[in-house]
Amino acid sequence: MVRKFLTPLLGLFASVTIFALGAQLAFADPRDFTLVNGSPVTLTHVYVSPSDTSDWEEDVMGRDVLNPGESVDIVFPASDSNVGKCLYDIKVLARDGREGFLYKVDLCTTTTVTFS
Repeated sequence: MVRKFLTPLLGLFASVTIFALGAQLAFADPRDFTLVNGSPVTLTHVYVSPSDTSDWEEDVMGRDVLNPGESVDIVFPASDSNVGKCLYDIKVLARDGREGFLYKVDLCTTTTVTFS
């Protein structure tokens, strides 16, 4: 008797889980990307700003760091006012003070950005 009740319940749970995952992927921002540290230095700050602005946005790393060989997913918030823009400049700062820049990266067609 318990088995008859449990089987449909598990099926329903699996369906809801698959639907939820599909909905999450369907609403992902096309600008979301993975940043890879392919350099030999630790990255302490990462700034991602639309190419048509002259100011850098906030540091997306916060208090975290990105060690050599590590990667981090950069996810744009749903409330971002730059929805629809695809070209972005990316600036990284290393622990040793070095800076790296990438200009006019099309984040709508790129899923991985590597600094090396």
